[in-house]
Amino acid sequence: MNKKMLTYGLFVGGAVGAAAALLYAPLSGKELRKQMRESKDEWIKIASEFKENATELKESVTKLSHDGKEIIKELATDVKMAVEEWQHEIEPTKEAMQTEIKNIQKTIAELENKLEEGKGVIRPS
Repeated sequence: MNKKMLTYGLFVGGAVGAAAALLYAPLSGKELRKQMRESKDEWIKIASEFKENATELKESVTKLSHDGKEIIKELATDVKMAVEEWQHEIEPTKEAMQTEIKNIQKTIAELENKLEEGKGVIRPS
């Protein structure tokens, strides 16, 4: 697409340069009209190439936009599947961690109860 843009830029730049040269050249009106008639075919060719390049650019942008949408859809699907697989893979670990946390909480509660019971007992000195 960069080559097309370069070509497009060269044609537009050439056309603008040619128009500026024609308008600022020290020619009489008669000579200027004659030169413009002689360069008419070149101007038509430049306009035709400009139109072709613009059409190609439009088609490229449309294709790129369509391809981009498809890639994003595929990427979203892939990410969703990866997250679901990851969640499935960690489920056993998650359950084991939850069980372990419950056991720790139970042990802490038992230790707190023993500590409370120990406070009520008077120990001989």
